[in-house]
Amino acid sequence: MRFQLKYLFLFRLILNRCKKTHLQTLRFFPILIAPWCAKRRNVVRNTRRKAITVRNAQSCSVRFSLIILCVLCSLNANAQSIEVSGGFNRLDYQMGIGYGHRWEDFQLTSKLEVGVTSTVAQRRFFPRLSVGTSYLFLQKGIVDFGPELVYAISRQQLTTSSKTAHFWNEVNMGYRLQVGRTIKFVHSLNGGWINESFYSEVVNRRINYNSLGLYAQIGVSYNL
Repeated sequence: MRFQLKYLFLFRLILNRCKKTHLQTLRFFPILIAPWCAKRRNVVRNTRRKAITVRNAQSCSVRFSLIILCVLCSLNANAQSIEVSGGFNRLDYQMGIGYGHRWEDFQLTSKLEVGVTSTVAQRRFFPRLSVGTSYLFLQKGIVDFGPELVYAISRQQLTTSSKTAHFWNEVNMGYRLQVGRTIKFVHSLNGGWINESFYSEVVNRRINYNSLGLYAQIGVSYNL
């Protein structure tokens, strides 16, 4: 009888101990799974950042493709003039060639330029594509003058990864001056908004930075 009571007491003791252990486990369960939840949140956050990076890269690629399309359309639109110019802004010194088409007082100019310092000195190809329209309302003799609106996009590849490419989008307004007949001296000065888009390794996503800019150029155009 004593032997049975002794083992019954031990059984109850073990049972109570198991119940206490189970309650303690339930009490600390949120703490135990907290690292897993934090890791899961980080995975979801990184996935969203990657998706945003891909969308930004695709958007920049679409804009870049549209500019190329406009340039090609201008080349095929019975170009009336060819222009060689040099200019500068806060990004670099640019040298390039452009084609123009004119309808009475309106002129459309498409231009492909290359950043001299980045491309030659730093060996990083830095193209700049632009499309501009001018309203040359003042025409006296060999002088044409009027307001100008220009959209430009630049791209620079800093590493072998495509997601780290820098993009600059510019929207500038100013004036355009042309002096001459068949061969013309061309000068333009404009300023406006610059959007810089770049990939940051610190936050692991693409960042956009807006600022003001100024662009000046001189060149020579030849009427075909």
